[in-house]
Amino acid sequence: MSTSPTTNMTATAESSVTSLTNVSTTPASNMTATEVTVTSVSMAASTQFVPVSPNTTVLTLEANVTNAECGSKQLCIAEPPKCDPFVAGSCFFLAAKQESGRNFNFDLSGESNGYIAATLTGGGGQGDPTYICANSKGKVKFFSSILNNGVLNISQLNVNSVKGKIKGKAIQCRFLATVPEPKTRATTLGVAVSTGEYNDTNDGLGAPTSVIKVSAVDLANPDNNVTNEIANTTTPAPTGNSATTVAPTGVLISQLSTVITRKECGTTKLCAAEPSKCNPDAGENCYFLSVKQQSGQIYNFELSGQSDGYVAAGLSTSEIANGTHTAYICANENGNVRFFTGIIDNLVINHTSPQNSSNERGTVNGNKIQCTFSADLPDSSVRTANYALSVSTGTYDTKTLKLGKTTFRLLTSRTNLSDPTANLTNLLNNAPINYASSFFPALLVTVYMLAFTAM
Repeated sequence: MSTSPTTNMTATAESSVTSLTNVSTTPASNMTATEVTVTSVSMAASTQFVPVSPNTTVLTLEANVTNAECGSKQLCIAEPPKCDPFVAGSCFFLAAKQESGRNFNFDLSGESNGYIAATLTGGGGQGDPTYICANSKGKVKFFSSILNNGVLNISQLNVNSVKGKIKGKAIQCRFLATVPEPKTRATTLGVAVSTGEYNDTNDGLGAPTSVIKVSAVDLANPDNNVTNEIANTTTPAPTGNSATTVAPTGVLISQLSTVITRKECGTTKLCAAEPSKCNPDAGENCYFLSVKQQSGQIYNFELSGQSDGYVAAGLSTSEIANGTHTAYICANENGNVRFFTGIIDNLVINHTSPQNSSNERGTVNGNKIQCTFSADLPDSSVRTANYALSVSTGTYDTKTLKLGKTTFRLLTSRTNLSDPTANLTNLLNNAPINYASSFFPALLVTVYMLAFTAM
């Protein structure tokens, strides 16, 4: 796919403008960048909205950028067309959703070792507003800038509510911005998505290389077919409301060849169970979940429970059943296991926010469902991997793939998932859960034996 720099759209600024403060940066070595006095971008007054206040502080993006609302609530542009930014791979994606007037929420996703950027062209003013999400040591660093003659000049724009996350080369970010006043129709602007190099030492931004370019599109109309003029490909708007109403299909997963047990609980893996310390390998009624850190924010999970429908493992920063829980769901489909991800919100499963998971395996024995998987967890805003654990069950219709309302069997207090010795409590019945080996009784036995030997 051939690429070319984003086209600069130069226009005379209108009399009513919002001035942009220039923030000078030293460009990285052998990167195309110069220090230029930043011009103005038109932000004409409107009685219908108030431009957002600048604030580029980046918070953690807990959810994933997806194409779930494309065509219904968001205008979406992607390369390749119809690619899903949630799925790993080279997918460049931009979504716009009008909040009020010229204030729009944007979702931006792509793969780069440096930065990804969204540029708006065709507005009044000199230069094109560009919103940049850079990979800074595994965290998103956000810049607002003006693109002028192929050069990015860091500038203060009307943008805030920035959230972002990094996974490998994949960069995803979300922000709210006041777009420039178009020179023609009310919400028709040009759009470009680009990538470039980023120097973490001095915040140097390399020249952008465009991967998506659209000369004119109505940002407020999600039901638009949009053509990427670089690759000459079209991102079609989904028909009807299918993006948000089609039942999720999940995926049938491979057979689990091992049996989940409580072995290594309290030593290498954190375990929670109801009844407390029950054995998931036995035939008894036992709801069990174990967590073991693989590396960084990637954790391995083991889930076991009895259900004619599904069992679900949940993670939450709250400690209430009717709160919001990230969910990994294993359903009994005629003796096989179908795996879903999503959110449990007020006891109802919502699939519009799929989660990152891999290595899924499962097995069904009677009404006992067991499955294992790995998950890439977002950083907790309070403490790394500080979550409440839960196990819940519900009905599952194998014909419609519909998952019924959840019934919680286990809900723990919040804890550091990286600590296998942590003491937990099942908040549903206040029963303590402690698989950790007790050092003190073992010490007493050792002292006693030594004393007996010395006699």
